[in-house]
Amino acid sequence: MKSTSMAAHLIQRISGVLLLIYLFLHVHTIHDLGAGPAAFNAALATFRHPVFKLLEIALMGTVILHALNGVRITLLDLGLAQGERRLFWVLAVGLGTLIFLAGAIPLFLHAVLKV
Repeated sequence: MKSTSMAAHLIQRISGVLLLIYLFLHVHTIHDLGAGPAAFNAALATFRHPVFKLLEIALMGTVILHALNGVRITLLDLGLAQGERRLFWVLAVGLGTLIFLAGAIPLFLHAVLKV
């Protein structure tokens, strides 16, 4: 039981740092878009590249993981379902996987593979 809790907190911290890095990159990119139409068109070309789309899928997974794990940790910290810690872990991972696949598969097919 303790290893699940430690893994959840470690995942939460790592995903939080990754989202913070993304936030800084996002603000920097938005700032650069104000440089004029040429910068905007160059950014759009970058955003359409398949590698960038794969990074968007990774971002989506990180957001889902961080959000559901955060809800799970909060509920457990509030004292709800203390005896079902592993069940909450499995539900968070299972629900997160379903949500991720529902978003990642269409994005991958249409933006990366261009099907």
